[in-house]
Amino acid sequence: MNDTTDQMYLSDIYKTFCPTAEEYTFFSNAHRTFSRIDHMLGHKTSLNKFKIKIISSIFSDHNGMRLEINNSKKTRKLILKK
Repeated sequence: MNDTTDQMYLSDIYKTFCPTAEEYTFFSNAHRTFSRIDHMLGHKTSLNKFKIKIISSIFSDHNGMRLEINNSKKTRKLILKK
């Protein structure tokens, strides 16, 4: 999978922004272990548009992930002359 994502110029957004974070998206009650099994991939040239956060859940063994995408472009006012 790493070769495929590299060829497509994709990156794990969360790992890119939080390389040392110890937040997880899944807890296995049977094994008593935490892991990050959920991933969001983004094109490497667009990483500056993303903001990502893991959201804790007390009702599930999975935590959510929130991805915000800033896709705004600077707009110019058009002045129409008669």
